[in-house]
Amino acid sequence: MVLRSEVDAADGAVDSWLERLDAASGERSSSPRTQLRYVLSHREVYYVPRIELVAWAAVVLRDGSLENLRPVDVLTAGRLGNTYVTPADRTIARLAAVSGIVRPALSAPVPAILATLLELAIETGRLHWQSASNPPLRRAALSGVRLVWRTDSDGRQRPALEDRSRAVFLPARPVWYVDPNTMEAGPVDLGIAAELAAVAVSAPALTPQQADRAQIPWRRAVSATAAPPATRLPTAFVDAEPVPVLSVRADRPGHVALQFAYGTRVVGQHDSVDSFEVSDRGGLKIWPRRRDVEARAQRRLVSTGFMPAEGDALVLENDLAWARFVHLELERLRSAGWRIDTVGDLQLEVLEPGEGWDARLVENENRWFDLDLGITVAGERVELLPILVRALRERDTTGATSHDDEPFYARLPGGAYVALPAERIKRLVATLVELFDADPLTAQGRLALAPEHAGALDVVVRESGLVWHGAARLRALVDRLNAPSPATVDLPSEFRGTLRGYQHAGVAWLQTLRDLGFGALLADDMGLGKTVQLLAHATLERARGRLGAPVLIIAPTSVVPNWRAEIARFTPDLRVLSLTGAGRAELFERIGDFDVVLTTYALLRRDAEALLPRRWSLAVLDEAQAVKNPRSKVAHQARQIRAAQHIAMTGTPIENHLDELWSIFAFAVPTLLGDRAAFTRRFRTPIEKADDQERRRALAARVRPFLMRRTKEAVEADLPPKSEIVTRVELEGAQRDLYETIRLAMHERVRQEVARRGSERSRIVVLDALLKLRQVCCDPRLVRLPAARTVKGSAKLEALLDMLPDLLADGRRILLFSQFTSMLDLIKPELRRRDVEFVELRGATRDRETPVARFQAGEVPLFLISLKAGGTGLNLTAADTVIHYDPWWNPAVEQQATDRAHRIGQEHPVFVYRLVTVGTVEERVLDMQARKAALAEGIFGEGTGREGVTPEDLASLFAPLS
Repeated sequence: MVLRSEVDAADGAVDSWLERLDAASGERSSSPRTQLRYVLSHREVYYVPRIELVAWAAVVLRDGSLENLRPVDVLTAGRLGNTYVTPADRTIARLAAVSGIVRPALSAPVPAILATLLELAIETGRLHWQSASNPPLRRAALSGVRLVWRTDSDGRQRPALEDRSRAVFLPARPVWYVDPNTMEAGPVDLGIAAELAAVAVSAPALTPQQADRAQIPWRRAVSATAAPPATRLPTAFVDAEPVPVLSVRADRPGHVALQFAYGTRVVGQHDSVDSFEVSDRGGLKIWPRRRDVEARAQRRLVSTGFMPAEGDALVLENDLAWARFVHLELERLRSAGWRIDTVGDLQLEVLEPGEGWDARLVENENRWFDLDLGITVAGERVELLPILVRALRERDTTGATSHDDEPFYARLPGGAYVALPAERIKRLVATLVELFDADPLTAQGRLALAPEHAGALDVVVRESGLVWHGAARLRALVDRLNAPSPATVDLPSEFRGTLRGYQHAGVAWLQTLRDLGFGALLADDMGLGKTVQLLAHATLERARGRLGAPVLIIAPTSVVPNWRAEIARFTPDLRVLSLTGAGRAELFERIGDFDVVLTTYALLRRDAEALLPRRWSLAVLDEAQAVKNPRSKVAHQARQIRAAQHIAMTGTPIENHLDELWSIFAFAVPTLLGDRAAFTRRFRTPIEKADDQERRRALAARVRPFLMRRTKEAVEADLPPKSEIVTRVELEGAQRDLYETIRLAMHERVRQEVARRGSERSRIVVLDALLKLRQVCCDPRLVRLPAARTVKGSAKLEALLDMLPDLLADGRRILLFSQFTSMLDLIKPELRRRDVEFVELRGATRDRETPVARFQAGEVPLFLISLKAGGTGLNLTAADTVIHYDPWWNPAVEQQATDRAHRIGQEHPVFVYRLVTVGTVEERVLDMQARKAALAEGIFGEGTGREGVTPEDLASLFAPLS
């Protein structure tokens, strides 16, 4: 019985025999076939001759030409299973492995093996010199020739054949030569012993001094007649830097070549020579190569925008950058000692503009206007906007830049360039750049702008020295926007309150914007009376007969009771409709009978069909940060509300990033900041990612006429003093150990998640880790982990319970805030055991008015409030003490909670206590809080901070307990 394995073995032997048969026949086939081709190359490395053998697999066509060349490792060619590998190829591979000419090192080849290898390779008819595109070498032995020394142009001497000056020696035994003129190669008889000849022809290229040293050894070993000629020339080293040589081509703008002149010798950076020898008046000068000077010269060109290309070439693709280079840099390089070689007639016209710059405005029927900027160049007016748009687009596409003190280059319609002075163009570009999107200009080369842009544009036009022409009504509008608000406002008798000075200014500002047809963002700090300013504005609108439709006020659910109370207090004549509760649908038909309609953000989504089709006199968003997410449904619906004036009110227009500001203004002044994508590209990304101060200033100038923001510090004369006290608590014992255990585990989890998904996509994991650490700081019972159940006691809770008796004994009225409602649940039993009366407010509280009224009336001394439920919409001026049990990461939210007590109407000093555990994440959060406020300060004030949590911040948050 024949086994299957035996059958397989027999088949394999047959297959192998067929392959060898086919390979042998392939040498004689006239059809296209694949062969190994060998290339023998010669080069000098540090003036020492090196030869190398490489192999290529190629398809040989019937006419003998080669195609589809691909490299093959010579050393492994003999082991390849390809049918085109012949027995000769396998032998050549074995010889090549020990010859020293495959990937050669600095050691010399093995002469005897090299000779055998060359004989075998040339017999195949597949050995080429320097390139496979050259014809194969033909064998031709030489005898009776003489060895001489040839001196090259660089002063070095090399061994050569007397009658074949270009022939190259191969240090085999016997010595071989290769003549690149005839493509002949073979052994050569030099009349000296074969071993000695192999050593002699492998001599490096010798300097004159080295040739002197070789005289005696050569004469002794080889021949006195064939010795290198002696020079005995005096030698001197040149201690000087090379001169950069820049070749500028007129026919190829932006293409240059950089070389270096060492005396009369000009070389490129890629020349491998380390020094240059030059004969001078019977002596010899040696110029050491200065690579540092060459690299410095290239860096200077790269700094102007050039990119290295092939060889010594550098390329500057951008035409505007080329204009700058020719206009400014060429002369600077000449002054620095560079040699400028101009190839062709280099002519590049760069014109200077005249002093007559102007801005022409043409009003449209839709209240928009067209802006046309003009400059005078060579006595003619040229429209500036089209060439600016083209120049800015080219800069955005290519990344070309210019220095602050250098001209801004732009191409004129006729092809010439104009150099615009930086000090005049910089601010103009900074303001208009965000409008240069796709096809921003009209057919007349003008820029269509909304009236809301007039204020910021006016500042730029004046700072740029432009002259206004036309649009008298628009210029009057600008004057109104820039004029200071009146110090006081004559309020009608229907308004029953008394305004402070800054509140009068706020109402006057709202009135001015209403007169001009603009919306507003009232962004005063919490507690400064935004509600009363809005009510005064509404009464003025009614007195002037402009309240033909109701005022729509949208507020958080928790704030609606406060609005009802404030309206009843200050404007009792206004008829108020609260569209809240289950039966509100029956009231939709009666909306027109009321002056003010109150609803909530939650109900806006449900009642959109009834509210959005109507037109309102005023549309007001209170706590407008509720629409800070531009993608949310409530923000989308708010933007669809139609009203004679849109007013957004919030003490925190920016909590985290600039997208929130865009979303609020998209309601208040819809066209002010453009579409969201353009705003992100032109403002948010440069400001938040690159801290671009010019963009920040441009944004501030744009929003300034439509934003009113006063801080408590600015009106501190109208407020009682506030003292802020940080009470630090040490974690001890089991609570401290629990913190460290959770910190280590959470930090490792965060590190792994950030490494796997990146910091942005790991946000949920980071927040969860920080939450657990903050819970341990508050009370271990908040942590839902088995290890936490065994820990008894909380250092912070004990500190709170120690504080309260003294505060209550002093008659303090206390607001106690915590982010965790479960923490309030742990505090309440402790208060009851100590007979401390309190009221409570949290998100689930339905009746908010009763606990507020009891506290304000003095019935209870302590008000427990969850941070989310009590951060907005409360007026608790009866309180004079605020305790933050756990600090929150966002200082604006925490400040809002404090402002429940520290606000207009408060008559007593306010004390604010923060309970912070030492060395924990809570203490580190306090250090980071100032950074959150910096982004808003940079837009609304004079700050320059940047927002964002960095990897260093994360490392700090998860640092061990100190």
